[in-house]
Amino acid sequence: MTLSPKRTLQRTNRFSRDIKTLPVEVQQEAFNTAQKLCRNVSDQEFDVKPMTGLKGFYRVVISHYYRMIFSYDDLNIYLRRIAHRKDIYRNIEL
Repeated sequence: MTLSPKRTLQRTNRFSRDIKTLPVEVQQEAFNTAQKLCRNVSDQEFDVKPMTGLKGFYRVVISHYYRMIFSYDDLNIYLRRIAHRKDIYRNIEL
């Protein structure tokens, strides 16, 4: 069995704006999590769940209080949004 090649990270402009406002520790954990997702999106270490009503979009928990929304295909992981759990689902702009 051959492993699929590692996916490449792609950040949206919205994600880039979101992450700049977060504490450095959260930024670092988000980066580490994204790197691990590139290797294996279905890793049991993460609590990746599909988003209700948004086909093809997923969320992962970062630092207990933050959520990162992403999508992926065979070649890329697209980082869409990151915010506090109380804010991420309000007025969602992907």
